[in-house]
Amino acid sequence: MDRFRWCSDDVENYGSTNQDSLHEESVVLQKSGVRLYDGPNRSAFDGGLLKLTTHRILWSDPLSLTSSFIALPLAAIISVKVEEGGGSLTVSRTPKLILRLLTVAALQNVLASLPNPPQWIEHWCEGVEGSGSGIDSIAFSATAVVSYSKEDHVKLGFPMAGHHEFLQSLNEVLKVKLWTLSYHSDFKLTTKSFGTGGIGAIQRQQAARAVETDRNIAETFEDLSQLMNNASEMVKLSRLLAKKVRDTKGSDLSANEIAELRSAMLSMGVVEVVSGGDDRGSSSSSPSSLSGTTFYIRLAHQVSSILFPLLKGQCSNHSADRLHTGCIDLATAYCRVNRARGMDLISPEDLLRACRYLDKENLPIRLKGYANGLLVLQLASEDEIETLKSTVELVEKRISLSVDELAHTVNLSPVLAKARLLAVEEVGLICRDDSEAGLRFYPNYFLTRHD
Repeated sequence: MDRFRWCSDDVENYGSTNQDSLHEESVVLQKSGVRLYDGPNRSAFDGGLLKLTTHRILWSDPLSLTSSFIALPLAAIISVKVEEGGGSLTVSRTPKLILRLLTVAALQNVLASLPNPPQWIEHWCEGVEGSGSGIDSIAFSATAVVSYSKEDHVKLGFPMAGHHEFLQSLNEVLKVKLWTLSYHSDFKLTTKSFGTGGIGAIQRQQAARAVETDRNIAETFEDLSQLMNNASEMVKLSRLLAKKVRDTKGSDLSANEIAELRSAMLSMGVVEVVSGGDDRGSSSSSPSSLSGTTFYIRLAHQVSSILFPLLKGQCSNHSADRLHTGCIDLATAYCRVNRARGMDLISPEDLLRACRYLDKENLPIRLKGYANGLLVLQLASEDEIETLKSTVELVEKRISLSVDELAHTVNLSPVLAKARLLAVEEVGLICRDDSEAGLRFYPNYFLTRHD
């Protein structure tokens, strides 16, 4: 709701005598009894008159003694969706239109980039300074309906119906974008003034680029959200197919039948495993088909069986070198586990929750967190004190050591090597030198030398 502004002017008064009146704001459609929602929350604006103009959406209270109304620029709208009503005889849902909106800062850029801004922009931008998306980065206008809203959308409720007609008109107006052609020869924007050349033109071009970037980002996240919803439906379909095959063929499927079903799923773009077994090391079921604890315990056993040979191999290949300890960062572990599981992929959250059961199940690997937030999986038999001592010895031997040098020496990822050096620094055994040449660590002679 922080994209709405209080207004007291009337749309019919805008330039009706201007020579460019074809580009002036005019009313397209109006509906009565409309209520507004701030995201999913019902607001105090209920049962009002909703007007759609060529430039804005206006809402007013017909019972109010004043001529004030609230207005939303159409330039703020990214997309429009329909939420149909329905329900039972006793409980009914109001049909709604969901308007996904730009942020306040992005809307500022849109309005500022207009070559010939309409008159009402002066009221919308009045007192607004700075840019950004946070609550502290903008000094909001005194005419704002609310000072700040965390919601990225509003809803228009139509208890008296008429939402389909309003949607059709709204889509037509959004397609034409008449506000980009608005013109007022005597209008001067008080907060920003853009000329046709020089600095004004550069500022206008920068604002236009910012507008395009904001819209592209918003559209990308909207497309991603739709893709995730579609993927969820496809996964449900694949599980339904797998269940039907099991019910028809029995609990045990042959290799050819599994391969045939997988091939059919892949042809539809679905990646899902079909397995007839259900031993303790298998976690092909989902949290929805098993209790949460059972699923994550089984997954923990599978993670251990996949990664333990890898971590143990790191130590056996360098048994004489305490620096080469069995350890892997959680991101790398996630990739390796999913690769080993084939088509039965798990989410990062599933892996993290499963790893919390490694200690409880007395498995040979465990989850460890560093002070900088890095999470790793390492052998339960690893002696952390010996690892710290061996790292200090290497730093003393080399006189100084960088993150990349340690990573190359002990065959670790740079992020894990840095975490190890920071852990040694935290206990005071080494100290850092952060200069233009980069971050290097040196022995802490304040502790080791007393001469």
